[in-house]
Amino acid sequence: MNKNIIYFCFLILVSSCMNNDFMDVYPKDQQTETTAFKTYDNFKTYSWGLYNVFFGYASDSRQTDSIFIGDYEADNMIKGPYGNEGKWAYGKAKAESESADWDYKYIRNVNLMLGNIDKSSMTDHDKDHWKSVGLFFRSYKYFQMLSKFGAIPWVDRVLSDDDEALYEPRTSRDTVADNILADLKWAEDHIKASGDGNNTINQSVVRALISRFCLFEGTWRKYHGLSNADKYLTEVVRVGPLLMKQYPTIMSNYDEVFNSEDLSGQPGIILYKAYETNQLCHGLTRMVRTAESNIEATKDAVDCYLCTDGRPFTGNDKDIYGQFRNRDHRLYLTICPPYKVNVSSNKIDWSYTDNPRDREYIDLMTSISKETYHRLPTSNFKGFVCSIQPHFKNNNLGQAWNASQMGFWVWKYYNTHTDAINAKGVCTTDAPLFRIEEVLLDYAEAMYEKGKFNQSVADQTINVLRKRAAVADMIVKDIDESFDPNRDLDVDPILWEIRRERRVEFMGEGRRLDDLRRWAKGHYVDKQPVGAYVNDALKNKVKVTGGTNDNSGYVYYFAQPVGWQEHYYLYPLPLKQIALNKNLKQNPGW
Repeated sequence: MNKNIIYFCFLILVSSCMNNDFMDVYPKDQQTETTAFKTYDNFKTYSWGLYNVFFGYASDSRQTDSIFIGDYEADNMIKGPYGNEGKWAYGKAKAESESADWDYKYIRNVNLMLGNIDKSSMTDHDKDHWKSVGLFFRSYKYFQMLSKFGAIPWVDRVLSDDDEALYEPRTSRDTVADNILADLKWAEDHIKASGDGNNTINQSVVRALISRFCLFEGTWRKYHGLSNADKYLTEVVRVGPLLMKQYPTIMSNYDEVFNSEDLSGQPGIILYKAYETNQLCHGLTRMVRTAESNIEATKDAVDCYLCTDGRPFTGNDKDIYGQFRNRDHRLYLTICPPYKVNVSSNKIDWSYTDNPRDREYIDLMTSISKETYHRLPTSNFKGFVCSIQPHFKNNNLGQAWNASQMGFWVWKYYNTHTDAINAKGVCTTDAPLFRIEEVLLDYAEAMYEKGKFNQSVADQTINVLRKRAAVADMIVKDIDESFDPNRDLDVDPILWEIRRERRVEFMGEGRRLDDLRRWAKGHYVDKQPVGAYVNDALKNKVKVTGGTNDNSGYVYYFAQPVGWQEHYYLYPLPLKQIALNKNLKQNPGW
């Protein structure tokens, strides 16, 4: 399969730390800053290394489940075993000596490229293009740091070892945010519309980042009492229709967005990270199909999915078959539905039980997912079948795989077609980085925040996603104070539904914590995470609400959280950086 792969190792020759003490004569067999930045192809080759800023699906086995961090550190999921309690909910967050989020090495790598563009032999048009690419990558990294730390030092050039700018205080959030937006808008106007080939940074990718950044910054400012929120929300509203016109459709199957071997040319995919055998692989699919899978959803996450009639779930959550019945199809493709089969001694062959209820969702999955995607019964990477869901780790029936502590096993990245045979990271399904669904949800939320959300906007955005999920359309006039009795009463009913749509669409993509932070709703993590309701807790060796002597209740694994603290909205600056630069002041509360 011929893919345009957007990952490469950083070029050691020029991306390492450099200063002004260059020798006058360079070895002829080595590239230097003087010789590496001359032609269009020089900048193209150097830019490949900058794509490493995109996470995708981790190739490092130690980070395989990292994509879920923003879910299990929020209220969507938990990560077992004990010791992995969400650090914000359980008071485990603390200032560390270093932080991978504080990444000025990457900023330097981009500034090195930007600082050499004007000295190159390229045409002005090409110089503008590569400057735009550089500004995109620098903005992407600065946005990551701004979202976590707030005010940060703004560095827009390569600094020498003795540059006084190394010891300057943090630049105000206003200035950093203004600079990011200005750089992105310049890039939008000057980058080649189609980039430098398929699946490269182009005008649409820049606009998608404008949408993502400006929604975060605009809503952060609104809900954290800062000024100029509308300035950023206006940009979301501006770029949204431009992207929706260019990407008028979405992929027809939700699970294929995350489990396809090739996302090139797929509708709605703006940028993706490509994986290819013997070039770059990941281990996410294998992790899901082994006993190493420790990611599971909370009951709160399951309950947030609408029913197919477009109404909130208010059914009997003590009957797990009923709990999953007639629900948003994204639920079935994210959290494994209940079933039961008989498994033979070879662990591969299976048959139906005598109870028709046990095959309800086996039959359903054949109608909503293709054969090698989300089908029941599930199996591990060797093809050994799991006979039942919920499938508890402490009573795994000799089937350690596809199990959970609380009953709601997350299988969003499950499929049986990618290579998952060994633990070296051989999986090759592609990872979406920017997709039009995000833009639709950004636009819907920004339009609400600007007082412009109506049925027409709902039809352009949320209802596009609902059709794929087999959920009835959002009818704006029907959403009143009584629409969802479990709503946060501090949130307008319509906004609550817009936020719900975002939650379920991005479930398992690590976005939830940042959403709670920008909405100033960190306290949602204070609720004790519970899972499925069981009548046989002793048999399954699980704890349930109601006490240790109670055999019925909602399964729980972690204790009651100690609670969100106000200073958690901003991360602590790395202690090492404060020690190196006395002008850096720690965020309040740390």
